[in-house]
Amino acid sequence: MTEYKSSIRAHGKTQLELKNRYPLDPKENRAFYTLETYMFTPAQLGITAKRYGVDHFFSDVKSHTRFSISYIPLSRLMDPDCAISPIARIGKFLDKANLSSDIDENRILYELRTLANLFSAEMKATHRLLSGIAKEGTNPTIITKIELFLKETETFLHVFRALHARFMEPSITERLRTALRWTDESISLSAEKMLFYLHGMLRQEALVEKITVLMEHEQYYRKEMGYPSVITNGTEVEVEGMLYRESILKKWSQTVLYMSSEETGTNRKIGHMLAAVAAATAMVFSVVATFFANNLFPSYSVPWAFIVVVSYMLKDRIKEILRGILVKIMPRFIADRTERLVDRAVDRHVGKTRSMVRIISPEELPQNVRTVRQAGSNPFRSILPPENVIHFRKEVVIDSRKLLREHSRVEAITEIIRLKLDRFQEEMDASKKLLRTWYGGEAQAIKGKRVYHINLILVLSSKGEEEQLFRYRLILTHQGIQRIEEVPT
Repeated sequence: MTEYKSSIRAHGKTQLELKNRYPLDPKENRAFYTLETYMFTPAQLGITAKRYGVDHFFSDVKSHTRFSISYIPLSRLMDPDCAISPIARIGKFLDKANLSSDIDENRILYELRTLANLFSAEMKATHRLLSGIAKEGTNPTIITKIELFLKETETFLHVFRALHARFMEPSITERLRTALRWTDESISLSAEKMLFYLHGMLRQEALVEKITVLMEHEQYYRKEMGYPSVITNGTEVEVEGMLYRESILKKWSQTVLYMSSEETGTNRKIGHMLAAVAAATAMVFSVVATFFANNLFPSYSVPWAFIVVVSYMLKDRIKEILRGILVKIMPRFIADRTERLVDRAVDRHVGKTRSMVRIISPEELPQNVRTVRQAGSNPFRSILPPENVIHFRKEVVIDSRKLLREHSRVEAITEIIRLKLDRFQEEMDASKKLLRTWYGGEAQAIKGKRVYHINLILVLSSKGEEEQLFRYRLILTHQGIQRIEEVPT
């Protein structure tokens, strides 16, 4: 079982990306994970509750959730007895189907797209492995591994492409034949890209020549099959079309890994309930005031009318004030956003998430977070303007058993959260600055950048496990993210 972990990086100049990996244990019915992010923003950026509240935060946040599948070696992918091999599964589906009505088209489509993803993942994993070995210089170990890899790749392509003959049977729909062609084209491009990396990595003439032949063969094969991803004259338009085609194939195959999310509407229902409670309380006040007026004064007298009118005026004010108080108090106990996770392949709910965000002061921080933030910090921090802290908390519950029944190759759920930082940059000064100093034996004005530091602390916790704390420093200018530094905790 993989570990629960989170990584952080810049996505372009103006977006911060958190990548969270939630492992799935087949022995547990459900998996429970919590992610807490504390962003310490300088006071001059004006990230306050009034200027940057819950609605602004969630409008700047986008998240995507997908499956993380296990790496399967090429030798197992082409093994007809491997229970988790898409090729073996497709073969069994076709063996059992006597008529076109017997074929589960969606299931075969799922396996074809999964195969494209598994092959791509295997190419990337092999590239990382060989690159690590190559850093130590060309040696017999890497030569042997590359020779084995090339042999297995050729064999795999031969075994996989044998499916074309089976897909010519009358029971196979045209949609499935097209899906096979798209999978074949995607796999060919992944193989060619890996061969390209190996070509630049090696200096041994015999292997380089073999790799060159294989790359030329993949180009020729795609041309013979009539696939669009072929370069003939290398014009800008042709290259642009090739890159676009690669993108389309990647999205087509990877959509099978992505889960969708649906807002439950819980917060809206609670909002209606709070409004009803406030209205009922205000009405009780109005009725009591009317009873009081009836007991003290004759009906329709001036004092009676005065009390009734005032109670009616106060009823509306009480309703609005009470509703505002309840709305402020209740978010401490409920989430700002609650979503169901939906497995698109079978259209079932397989989990849920609860998210909430608050702008808090440093005094409201938990002790463990405060200790990490203050470690090695400015001793005069207490007399400086206090930082505004964005506290984002997300709870994730995954129905592991239900999910793994349908997806036996899945080992974890990966969530990618992206936060736009445009609002953070609005109050920043121009990034270009001059440092006037004595340097190199003379007075100089050295060009530099005006930077801002946003410290981040991530707290990861899961059921039955000890909390993990990580600290990062985000270096920003008016033009965007410059770099992200990991700070020891």
